[in-house]
Amino acid sequence: AGAASSACLSDARGAVAVVRARAAGMSGFKDTFTKSSETDDLLGYDDAAFYYFASSVLVTLAVPWTYYFVKGTLFGGPGEPQDVPGKSKSGSTQVTCKTSTMVNKLEEEGKKGGQRSCGVGWWFQLVVLAAMWFSIYFVFTQMGVEEVMGFNPFKILEVEATASAADIKKAYRKMSLVYHPDKNTNDPAAASVFIQITKAYNALTDPVAKANYEKYGNPDGPQMTKVGIGLPKFLLEKGNHLKILAAFFFLLLFVIPTTAICYYQRTKNYAANGVLIETLQFMEHYITESTRVKNGAELLAASAESRNMPTRMDDQPAMTKLKSQVDQHMKPKFPNHPAIVKNSILLMAHMQRLHELMTPELRSDLNELLKHSSKITQAMIEYACARDWFHTATSMIDFKRSLVQALDVKSHQLLQIPHFDEEILRHCMRGKNATATLTGFLSKPAEERKGLKGLTPEQILDIEAFALHLSSVEMMAEISVEDESEVVVGDIATVTVQMKRTNLRENEAAGPVHAPFFPEAKYEEWWLFLTEPSPGNKVIAMERVRDADQFVETKLRFQVLGKPGKRKLELHAWNDSYVGIDKKLELTLDVLEENESKREIFIHKEDEELDLIPTLFQQLMGDFGQLDEDSEDEHEPDDSKAGKAGKAGAEEAKAKANGAKEEKAGAADDGDEESDAEDEAKAKGKGKGKDGDASSGSSSDSD
Repeated sequence: AGAASSACLSDARGAVAVVRARAAGMSGFKDTFTKSSETDDLLGYDDAAFYYFASSVLVTLAVPWTYYFVKGTLFGGPGEPQDVPGKSKSGSTQVTCKTSTMVNKLEEEGKKGGQRSCGVGWWFQLVVLAAMWFSIYFVFTQMGVEEVMGFNPFKILEVEATASAADIKKAYRKMSLVYHPDKNTNDPAAASVFIQITKAYNALTDPVAKANYEKYGNPDGPQMTKVGIGLPKFLLEKGNHLKILAAFFFLLLFVIPTTAICYYQRTKNYAANGVLIETLQFMEHYITESTRVKNGAELLAASAESRNMPTRMDDQPAMTKLKSQVDQHMKPKFPNHPAIVKNSILLMAHMQRLHELMTPELRSDLNELLKHSSKITQAMIEYACARDWFHTATSMIDFKRSLVQALDVKSHQLLQIPHFDEEILRHCMRGKNATATLTGFLSKPAEERKGLKGLTPEQILDIEAFALHLSSVEMMAEISVEDESEVVVGDIATVTVQMKRTNLRENEAAGPVHAPFFPEAKYEEWWLFLTEPSPGNKVIAMERVRDADQFVETKLRFQVLGKPGKRKLELHAWNDSYVGIDKKLELTLDVLEENESKREIFIHKEDEELDLIPTLFQQLMGDFGQLDEDSEDEHEPDDSKAGKAGKAGAEEAKAKANGAKEEKAGAADDGDEESDAEDEAKAKGKGKGKDGDASSGSSSDSD
């Protein structure tokens, strides 16, 4: 009895050990895949995947950012003067003006651009890029040290790849004694390691597991591929969970909303063209059909961008002196607003070339105002075009180029030529070979140009460089209707305009215009207006041409309305950078009525076949109709179905009766025809019988 009880006790202890081992094994399996234990380091969490992921992200961001940073530092940003000579959108080389003033201006702007590039934003980008490249270097060095972990049974058992079966078995026994669950009851990580040891041993000893490992890299056979983001190891450490969660909520709830709100606050007041919405509202109220060039300076000074510029009390003496020298062409509308009065005086002084009377502070304010003028005057032109005010639109273009060339309302266009003043202007406009236009003066040979005797050779070279750089445009236009030879009322007509700059060669593009008084580089633009001669010159179509290549082609489309007959249209091409090089063409349009033009509509055979194919909607409606009919049949009561069946049977019986009558009538007709044939045969037989009796006397045979 004692022996039996001892045996039962030993069996119970063994069962408890087995259950404990199984429980420990299940706990270890769970910890292997959840990695929730504090001793996660024993599982060897893989950091190498994070290095590959981080390197790809950092390189993707750092390379293009560094390229544009270096390009902006050395050559300037887009649109800045140091960005020239550059390339146009089509790849043509931009040609810059070679006058001494423009060359010096570009050099000074290049120096200023280098100084501006070393601001707070430049240093911030430099620090961030340096940190990114240092991180890339660190990640690449770590990628060479750590490798992406996989299932390696030799590494798990801590044996060489050339180890014998005995060595493998010995290593397995040794490690299993250390990490066995029975000896590590309170350490679930040990059970996880024990499972790995068992798998590694089976992969090297069991034939099936070994074959799976050699073929698939895993003793359990093929596994599903999982794609994820390689996260760093410190994110899974329990001590960092609170910090990471706090940082996440700080980024999600504070940084991102703050950035979005700041961006919205900065951009909500601006329209799509970069002008303040308040300025556009002001233009809508004050720009009218009678607005002209003389109103431009005060309108620009009254814009929101101008009114937001700071005013200084120290500028009052200099402004008083400058105001006494400025010629104001009209009574101001806003005489009580200090910022508007100051900026309008600065603009008029700029247009009258009184820059020597300005202090450095006033000159800086003027340059800032002129930089705003490009977008604001652009908005003025667009607003006038939207209202079909041709004269207002052209006046705003004239005001814009007056700002670019520093010309007053009454200034002569020859003052755009370098080193020209009022005295040289008087010589050019009197006597033999006198000229009053810019193109007329520059088209003459150098020896026939008047007023150049007192100039130095360097100044004369500047004039020649200006003449070579000034755009000389040849323009051609043609009106047509696509795929038609005639124009009918209601058609959409197309005006194809071709412009060629004869001063440029092939693969060249016009660079910044000659504008020594304008603070930044200005590229010329052309405004095309198609108008019908009338008291108001109504704008039929308009187009803005910004292409600076040698050959430019653009199209203006409009609908032909009104009465048929011959019409005269005018095509105006206005340049927004130079005065005196505008173009004008007269076009003739012969409009027919719809009944006067015979237009053949040719339909391809394939199109006819396509017309026979039902559309998707028709197919769906057809299917739905069939389904509706079937559903109606299903929902009809038995009485109605029986009634319909009875009606159908009656109609079928009636049709059969009619068919029988027709058959009888046909049979009767056939009988009548047969009886008529028999009568004719008897009559013929009798005749033959008489003849037979006379000849042979055998009437019975004839019958």
